[in-house]
Amino acid sequence: MGRVMPPPLPVLPPGCRWLAARKELLFLVVEHPPQCRTLRGSWEKKGGEDYRTYRLAFPYILYLLSFYRGHLEEMKMFYRLSPLVSLADPLYHTNLPNVRGEPGHYGSQRVCLRYRPEMLEGVPLAQAVPTLIDFFWSTGFNQDIKGSAFERARERDSRIADFAAWEAATQADPLFPLQIEWEQADQTIPGLWLECLQLHGDTDQPVASAEELADILYRLPVGY
Repeated sequence: MGRVMPPPLPVLPPGCRWLAARKELLFLVVEHPPQCRTLRGSWEKKGGEDYRTYRLAFPYILYLLSFYRGHLEEMKMFYRLSPLVSLADPLYHTNLPNVRGEPGHYGSQRVCLRYRPEMLEGVPLAQAVPTLIDFFWSTGFNQDIKGSAFERARERDSRIADFAAWEAATQADPLFPLQIEWEQADQTIPGLWLECLQLHGDTDQPVASAEELADILYRLPVGY
């Protein structure tokens, strides 16, 4: 009898640094190096007539994406000051308006995607992940999220107090985000993977609160 081979993993997207899979749950960590990005920002809730374009510098960015039964559940973002070399490396909170703040809450650093993009349905993972990240950066950034990562971080350094200051600092030194003392997160990558397992009942720890149940419902694909 021939050997039974395990099912192959999918082709991974560019920049993928770590992958974990269990049953129907897939967890990816994608890293982008420091770079400048052009985005649209507004100071109004829901975005108003004041949207304008900014050219802003960023440190290393980690995107943590979870998929269940092939459907995107959520994406979280964290900063780093250097490339990821160990799963014990510290993660830092971001400073974007469309990212949830609230350190200590499961949803902290969750990216607001407005809706689950239909362009990902049936698309191979190697193509879907870059498409999703590009989609996130192309959406307008506004003040819709109360207690956002931006609100929490803007007091840490005058260079990121608002978009205009951030843009000016970028023009002066595109690598200045590597000098900022970002707020360290209280989680590591393995801890975040464990949280994903917990929310799917794949550990010995039951759902402990209504907030955890709400997160499970948030992550279910439409139609379930």
